[in-house]
Amino acid sequence: MKAEILIGSPRKNGNTAAMAKILTDELMSKKIDVNISSLYDYDIKPCTDCRSCKSGDLTCVLKDDYSLLCRRIEDADILVIGTPIYWYGPTAKTKLLIDRFRPYFTSKKLEGKKAALLLPAGDGAVDCDLTIEMFRRVFETLGIEYLGVVTSKLYNIGDAEKDSNLKSSITELGHCFIS
Repeated sequence: MKAEILIGSPRKNGNTAAMAKILTDELMSKKIDVNISSLYDYDIKPCTDCRSCKSGDLTCVLKDDYSLLCRRIEDADILVIGTPIYWYGPTAKTKLLIDRFRPYFTSKKLEGKKAALLLPAGDGAVDCDLTIEMFRRVFETLGIEYLGVVTSKLYNIGDAEKDSNLKSSITELGHCFIS
């Protein structure tokens, strides 16, 4: 099995990355191949609603780094999206990624995959409900099995290391991918 973890945080060593590291260790212990992609390393242009992805080869015609991410996403059995919560939603870079998922609605290339979320937020789970619902609907629409979310009250860099329940919550989530 292959997992693609997509990190939507601008902080390379922030709490989202710390959460992803815990999950990576858990998945690798189960012999799952893991790749982590930081969305801030990629040029992802906004969807222009040109609708070219609705016909022909059912791919986006915009020329940017999104096509590199598509290959990784399509090759993965498991998708994990990690994003800090900004004003009750995902980061702008994460939203750009999701908006560009439109070709998958028609192509059905993501059907049958499994997905989960890692969401650090300043006030914890209470800040995450809108983002969780958005992703739940996106996954459902694309035929992706949503397995769950780990949220935590994390704000400053290093807060993840202080959360005594975080590792067990992420380990539990990791078990969902192999059952």
